[in-house]
Amino acid sequence: MSNNYSNREGCAGWFKWIVGTIIGLLSAGGGIVALMSILDEPDAPKEPEQIVITIDNDDQPGGDETPVELPEDVVVPTPVPQQPPIANNPGSNRPSEQDVAQFLYEAVLAETAAYLYLDSSYVSWYFAGAPLTFMQSDIADLLEQGVLVAKLYDDRQSYIHEITFVDDFTIAVDSCEIWSREYYSLWDSSFLGSEGPSLFPQTIFIEEFTDGWFITHDEFYEPPAFCR
Repeated sequence: MSNNYSNREGCAGWFKWIVGTIIGLLSAGGGIVALMSILDEPDAPKEPEQIVITIDNDDQPGGDETPVELPEDVVVPTPVPQQPPIANNPGSNRPSEQDVAQFLYEAVLAETAAYLYLDSSYVSWYFAGAPLTFMQSDIADLLEQGVLVAKLYDDRQSYIHEITFVDDFTIAVDSCEIWSREYYSLWDSSFLGSEGPSLFPQTIFIEEFTDGWFITHDEFYEPPAFCR
């Protein structure tokens, strides 16, 4: 997750898929998250096709929807994210590290989908507390300003440094994530500027509630911190 709710640029927009990535979402709530060198590699996701997205906006002059043509290097991944439950290991309240890594990657894609469609419902599947509140407010502001943010996550260089089970209900994940941003006008699809790529070392906290696991907060550090 990029650092949205701190003072640094960075957590949800669009996701640039690259064939050969090691974990298979758009979604974000990124996780959100990283390739994990200590885990086995799952099948790579199917490469998506470029599309023209449509943003609902009741305030948009001339109609309720705004089509936005994306450039060739910004594509929309499939499928639309659906929150996979983290299955706890038999006889334990703790999931496997593989399931944690998959959940975080799904969160990254959910975050990407939320900013791509300017729809915070995507991240509500993965985030709670301050991260969710920030992204809901941020997306509302972007819609009002008529700005789309393509949040591009580098899944080739980002990775999980360490997973720590604090207790049966809390997981701390040290993650090294590289993000960049591209800004586009919602009204005419024009390119407005870009930032990054930048490294965001962070500790992501995942907590279990009665309705599942959610990312509740994270702590960002000055790079490189524990990242290589």
